[in-house]
Amino acid sequence: MIPPGTRAEPLAQDVESSERSQIETTDARTSPVDEPDKPLAQDGESVERSQIETTDARTAPEESASTKESPGFNSGVQNVLTEEMTERFMRIMTSHAAKRSNNAAKVRRESVNCCNLTVERDFCDVDDGSFRSSKARIVAVRASPSVVGLSSFSDGKRIRVCSGCVIASNGSSDTTKILTSATLVRSLSTNNSVIPDVKIKVCLPNAHILDGSISMVDFHYNIAVVEVNSDQKFPEAVLVSDVIKRGAVLALGRFYDHGRLMCAQGEIRKQASSFECSELLVSSCHTTMAGVGGPLVKYNGQVVGINFYGENHTPFLSTAVIIRCLDHWKSYGKIIRPWLGLIYTPVDMLPLRVLEKCTYIDKGFYISKVAKGSPADVAGLCVGDVLIECAGKVVSTAPELGALLLDLCNKQMESYTLESNMTMEVVVRKQLNGREARMTVTADVLSGCSYYSWYDPLPSYNDKKMATMRFMEYY
Repeated sequence: MIPPGTRAEPLAQDVESSERSQIETTDARTSPVDEPDKPLAQDGESVERSQIETTDARTAPEESASTKESPGFNSGVQNVLTEEMTERFMRIMTSHAAKRSNNAAKVRRESVNCCNLTVERDFCDVDDGSFRSSKARIVAVRASPSVVGLSSFSDGKRIRVCSGCVIASNGSSDTTKILTSATLVRSLSTNNSVIPDVKIKVCLPNAHILDGSISMVDFHYNIAVVEVNSDQKFPEAVLVSDVIKRGAVLALGRFYDHGRLMCAQGEIRKQASSFECSELLVSSCHTTMAGVGGPLVKYNGQVVGINFYGENHTPFLSTAVIIRCLDHWKSYGKIIRPWLGLIYTPVDMLPLRVLEKCTYIDKGFYISKVAKGSPADVAGLCVGDVLIECAGKVVSTAPELGALLLDLCNKQMESYTLESNMTMEVVVRKQLNGREARMTVTADVLSGCSYYSWYDPLPSYNDKKMATMRFMEYY
């Protein structure tokens, strides 16, 4: 470094000009005379930021490539979509992979100086002494023997905390099956892959902590089934096979760290979810990430859905869809679903500005997007049309339509040993003239493909002392 107020000695004539340029550049960077107002700490922070951005830039394309090479995506979608749609999907998936990569890098940076485990907040709003809360507490306690807490671990770190409910318990075979959310095992860096070397711990209603294993996972509907070996038989939750559209409900969960029951009361709302999954409904229960995968129950104790987490609402997937997914998995080892190539919203959930332009405002589904070259496009469905009937049945909610399509796929698989196109008749109200039109849609039957994206909040990190205590307690 050249001291302030001095001048460098002339370099020898035989020194190469490139060396002279390098020395001058180095002096310019290190000399306090050249940069008198820039603190060194900022230099360090700038270098750190540069290194982090460089790391993110290097890792994002690699993860995007892995997403493109995903067996489920290539085998399920590319075989049935036009080249234009394939390219569009690839761009979307690449963008999603890049976002996930940035989120994963953020988690790594935050966890370096924080802790090794995540601790989500619990929730409970039934201890206010009101008459309604008293009734809710009784329902929650009666349902509690089938409610569990779960946590996923990888590389010595706890990744997620979720809840779930027992759907099958066989004391003779020492096997208990638990329904929960695929969020528990979803990788932080890619949307539709399992956390590498994931380990699952389950907090049972009796407060025992047991090892669990994944027996089924579907990232499209964000559901999973975890198995544990226990010689104790637990009560099984009663799943409702029909779509419940209204009424008072309770969101239940079990907090993994202390094993206590969690409960939030609310009601089913006629409101569209902010998630991509069209089949989701919404309740007014206020939960946290610790309640993801937990059951949503009526006041008779029956389960009507499993909860997810939204900042301003609690979306849930109806058990009408879940039951059919479990039946598919049991029969075929996978979930078969049709691809129509359209995006729709129930008419009664449309914003007023859109509803005003709608030609039919009674029941049905407003079609907001139709993919070019898709089965819906080929059949003649257009943006602005209202779908009012499918396969001879009038449906009014997205879960009802989703359940109907899964039933049609099941019939298709029973008739044919191999997957093939599935033909269905639909009735739509055309936007151009307001008249009803009957059309035949030849849908593509897909399996092993996840085309819904789920963006869960990043894990929150607690202080290192508590993290170490929890790690020692469960290992």
